[in-house]
Amino acid sequence: MAFRSEILIKLDKKGRVLLPAAFRDELPADDRGAFVLYHSPNLAGVVNGNSRAGFDAMLDRLRAEALGPKGALKVALDDEAFDPAGYLSASARTIAMEPDGRFSLPAEFAQTLEVGDGVMLVGKGDKFQMWNPARWQARREADRNKMADFVRALGGGDA
Repeated sequence: MAFRSEILIKLDKKGRVLLPAAFRDELPADDRGAFVLYHSPNLAGVVNGNSRAGFDAMLDRLRAEALGPKGALKVALDDEAFDPAGYLSASARTIAMEPDGRFSLPAEFAQTLEVGDGVMLVGKGDKFQMWNPARWQARREADRNKMADFVRALGGGDA
């Protein structure tokens, strides 16, 4: 599974979004009727998306890495313990898709994205993100400068 590309998606007359075939094809074959959306844990105004299996695997990795075996047991037994995976799960929504890939964007995510007439879908490898198009353009330019600095720091000259 590798989500790639950036695609501007216009909302249809019913306010639905289309998950393009290039993104739908990256969902596991037995998991193509729905996917998961959740708020980015560290980027305001960004919504992340993943297959249901991919989201669950990420939560498992997060629990194992952030909490370790004893921490995971503490979270299971102590309702006051902070569980980062539980935090992400609480705001996650399973989103059903129509056969053509259209889906209704829940109001909480539309508000986060400040959706006008469209959203930018951005492939991030094992997940995808949804951005407000104007915010994505600003971020993309900043990331381009960071990438240029990164390449220069490798000592390899121009890429």
